[in-house]
Formats: sequence, C-alpha cells, structure tokens
Amino acid sequence: MEHPGAQDIVAFLRAAEKWVGDELDLEKVQVDDQVLVRTQNTSYLLHMTGPHTARLVTDRPDRPDGAVRVEGCAFGRSHMIKPRHLFCGGSMEFKVEQNQQTYTTSPIEALQWISRSRPAPA
Repeated sequence: MEHPGAQDIVAFLRAAEKWVGDELDLEKVQVDDQVLVRTQNTSYLLHMTGPHTARLVTDRPDRPDGAVRVEGCAFGRSHMIKPRHLFCGGSMEFKVEQNQQTYTTSPIEALQWISRSRPAPA
C-alpha cells in the first residue's frame, strides 16, 4: 500500500534541493518501448511488454533479468515509493516474475526512454 505522502515525494525532493534529474511517468510508456535505467554500477534495459511489465536485461551477470514488474521508485532508504514513476536520484523497485522476489537498485543516475510508437524527430 502506498504511503499517504508518497505522491508528494518528488515535490519535496525538488523543494529540498535533493532532486538530481528527470522523472518518467510509466503510464506514458507503451508496449515495445525501451527504458534504459543507469545507476552507478549497472545499466538496466527494460523492453516493455505491458503497462508496468518488461523483459529486463542488464550489463552484469550478477543482476536479475527476465520478466519483471516495475513497481516504481523510492528515495534513499525510505519505504516510500512513487508508484508507476522512475526518477533520477531515486531507486527503481521491481519484482521478478519467476520467483516473485523484489529488488531495489542503487540511485538512478540517468533515464532514457526510447519510444517505438512516436515518430523520430526530423
């Protein structure tokens, strides 16, 4: 269950000058789009298969991969999560479908959304 103040976490971080980058609303991401999430040590490539589901590929063999559900993004060590959003400075939380184990990444340094449904800029 979402913490009552979770929807305001990004506004709080901006006001506290803890905000370090972009935010991606996963509601805008479509099937076949790709989202690259880069942390200090790992790059996570999400090949979107549904509204919040993806096939995850990483650049490290010691990280989980395969079918996942992206839960959202948390900040620091708090248990507050902003569902259906990813943002720089926050930690992506996802659940691996195969074993239902939840993982939380280190803070996100960069996000890139590659949309297959939008035409490329001229």
